[in-house]
Amino acid sequence: MQGGNACKEIALLGTALFMIAFGLGSLVSAPFSEIHPVYIASLIIFALFAMGAGLAPGISSWLACRFFAGLFGCPPLTNFGGTTADLWSPVERTYVFPLLLCLCFLGPFLAPMVAAFMGTSPLISWQWTEWLTLILTGTLLLSILLFVPETFAPVLLKWKAQALRKATGNELYRSEHEIEAIHLYRKLQRSVKLLLKFLLTEPNIQIFSLYMAVIYTVLFGFLPGREFIFGSTGIYGLNQAHTGLCYIAINIGFLLSLFTIWPIHIRFKRRNSEAHEQGKQKVVPEERLTHAIVGAPLLPISIFWIGWTSWPNVSHWSPLVGNVAFGYAIMQLYISSYQYIIDSYGILSASALVGMTVTRYCVAGPMVIVSVPMYENLGVHWTLTLLGCLAAPLAPVPYLFMYYGSIARKKSKGATDFE
Repeated sequence: MQGGNACKEIALLGTALFMIAFGLGSLVSAPFSEIHPVYIASLIIFALFAMGAGLAPGISSWLACRFFAGLFGCPPLTNFGGTTADLWSPVERTYVFPLLLCLCFLGPFLAPMVAAFMGTSPLISWQWTEWLTLILTGTLLLSILLFVPETFAPVLLKWKAQALRKATGNELYRSEHEIEAIHLYRKLQRSVKLLLKFLLTEPNIQIFSLYMAVIYTVLFGFLPGREFIFGSTGIYGLNQAHTGLCYIAINIGFLLSLFTIWPIHIRFKRRNSEAHEQGKQKVVPEERLTHAIVGAPLLPISIFWIGWTSWPNVSHWSPLVGNVAFGYAIMQLYISSYQYIIDSYGILSASALVGMTVTRYCVAGPMVIVSVPMYENLGVHWTLTLLGCLAAPLAPVPYLFMYYGSIARKKSKGATDFE
């Protein structure tokens, strides 16, 4: 790519292809969640394609590297829900999971801030965005190799059985994981079948997949509007570096959502004790929707707020505060949705979450490209109004599940029994 002289739509195509590949890669990453080296192998391959993107001589090769980087970069995010379930109890997840999810979101929204300054620097080329990705991936890979142990219980038992066989010479020591070992192809086949079964027969998964797909569509339709609102050719006329700094507002919203963790943790802990006193196994999953009670209506409100206060005669602080509210709403909705599915489907939650991941990335990916012509033809105000109208009808979903979710779970074949 000669100096990055691609049109804006072609450049955004790299992001869209990355997201679509991320969703498709999730289809086959779930069976590998039982294998600790999946994180290591996927990061190595991801790093190689990041290097390829930096060395790409043309647009086609760059787009191909972006696609395969997304395809092999998905396991850490696809499988981290299962990893948290391995490491922490349901009560502990009330504060651990939001912290981890916040870190997952901070990265993608810190990146444009850094890239904006890199893009304006005369000292470095655009390829340094790929080199920085490569450096960070290498650092993460080294950290995993040195500090992250295996956490999947069946694999730990398998290792223990192997050690006993080696120490005693008795080949009868076998873990259940070894006895029921399934060929990788069969694992992939079983995983895809279970995923399709969830998407076709489980109303809870269908509704939350649609909900997350709409939220992601709104999110990635909203982000390109930053240039049209704050950029040099936009409403407020800020330079590229200052426009990148506007992402701080969304990150502040993410961080503010963490202040709700402790009171919700105390509430969940109390409900968990009450459930045990009543002879129940766990707290009902609907208790996880507490975060979304504020986030659900705040999402469309924040979009309308940004859309209709972004005027030259209105301070830029108004849409920035709207961005804080937007970030807060997004984080609260994700915390609730993910934890609700994890609690509802127990050991099957990995496949349920993959269904949501595939749907939202494949649906929202093209929105990155479509949104730019929308802003150019409809303008900022009506584009954001359209996105707000898309989000508004789904605002009641968490409230409906709060009161009627137990009925849907009783009709489900995959949901865990909490009675």
